[in-house]
Amino acid sequence: MKFETLRLKPGKEKALGRRHPWIFSGALTRIPDHLKDGQLVQVLDNQGQFQASGFFRPGSIAVLVVSFLDTPDFGKYIEEQLTKAIAYREKLGLLTSAHTNCYRLVYGEGDQLPGLIIDRYAETAVIQTHHPGWLPFLEVISNHLLKQVKYVFHRPADKVSGVESSWLTARPELYEVLENGHRFKIDLEEGQKTGFFLDQRENRKKLAEYASGKTVLNTFSYSGGFSVYALAAGARKVVSVDISESAIELARVNVQLNGFDERHEAVSSDVLQFLKTEGGSFDIIILDPPAFSKSRRTIHKAVQAYKRLNAKAISEIKTGGLLFSFSCSQHMSPQLFEDTLRAAAIETGRPVRIVERLGQPADHPTNIYHPEGTYLKGLILEVT
Repeated sequence: MKFETLRLKPGKEKALGRRHPWIFSGALTRIPDHLKDGQLVQVLDNQGQFQASGFFRPGSIAVLVVSFLDTPDFGKYIEEQLTKAIAYREKLGLLTSAHTNCYRLVYGEGDQLPGLIIDRYAETAVIQTHHPGWLPFLEVISNHLLKQVKYVFHRPADKVSGVESSWLTARPELYEVLENGHRFKIDLEEGQKTGFFLDQRENRKKLAEYASGKTVLNTFSYSGGFSVYALAAGARKVVSVDISESAIELARVNVQLNGFDERHEAVSSDVLQFLKTEGGSFDIIILDPPAFSKSRRTIHKAVQAYKRLNAKAISEIKTGGLLFSFSCSQHMSPQLFEDTLRAAAIETGRPVRIVERLGQPADHPTNIYHPEGTYLKGLILEVT
């Protein structure tokens, strides 16, 4: 297994002592023109001493560090990290749960495997690669996963150009999972993320604590996860809203699958427009939009979009209502998100208080050296 060699500028090795898994291009003496995206590299200090190994990326983040130890057998090291990641989920009780069979098995830097996501859906594992460096290791990864599951699907992220999604095993006949006792049909091949928003599992459970007897509006509802939990908890009525017709149809299917269709309405509509005309009818509103910002350059526009959306929900919701508001934009910090919602509340002039702060579940762990791994932020607000 061949590693290309990169060298750090004098003094830059001190930054690696903080064990952040990204090495920026400005810390390197020279980047050879022939290096390709995802190529294996080892990084040496200016004296030629080993510092780290990982994948080269063109751009400001030049190296994604997989190991700070000299590991010549990279395939074996990856297997070891996969074993640790799976053992951690076993410790969380997910591997043996009778009520939940879908969860995240590998979360990038949180499991020291940057750019690699693996989600488990019952007997199927979905591998999502975020750079081409993982492609030569797909067989190693798949064989390791087959100790846990029967089927493996590779679904590269959009940025891995020229690679199509493919089954690495036979294809299952049914895509249905169980989460906290609720049944969900999922779209592994064409759905958002890897098929389901696994990161909202505990927040859906939290919603259930407040939903009994309430009217609930679930916006950006996708496959209806929050809707099913609210209905199961005894919500009087739930309306799912998403601009995508296919998402709305999937939400209908999942509500019917759990036997709650009589108290559910599914609407294909622009969320802001729906809030303007119907927002005042609800005791609880859930705002779970897609990431409005995927880079630091667009964070200002994202802040304005979150502010407009939350201001409209706060202004329209019933007095005493609860707003569950989320951001999955990695570049929006928890403090910036809270400040943005504060600005939205100020704009409405209504009394608002923070009930709870929410985040991502334990199977989406944050490497303490990589705070950027904490991407999901949520607030429960009461509008009095």
